[in-house]
Amino acid sequence: MNDWEYIEKEKVTKKIVVNRLKEVRVRLGLTITALSKTANVSTKVISQTERMLKNPTQVTKHKIIQGLNIGMASAEKKISYENIFPKESE
Repeated sequence: MNDWEYIEKEKVTKKIVVNRLKEVRVRLGLTITALSKTANVSTKVISQTERMLKNPTQVTKHKIIQGLNIGMASAEKKISYENIFPKESE
């Protein structure tokens, strides 16, 4: 494996570890537009966050978490910040 392949592999690995937003959003059956409305965050920011193109502020990330939790049934365990952005909780 050359250096370039190693770097690309590391990028993919970090994306999986650092951000679980899309995985959780899809599991909850939410579209980007629906999450955008409940979180009061633009669809562009959500999309860029999912694809690791943008690292939004802590306030925006907490709005996204709140938006995810709004769409859940009250009996379900609420999603925590660490569930979506685990790397930053270390």
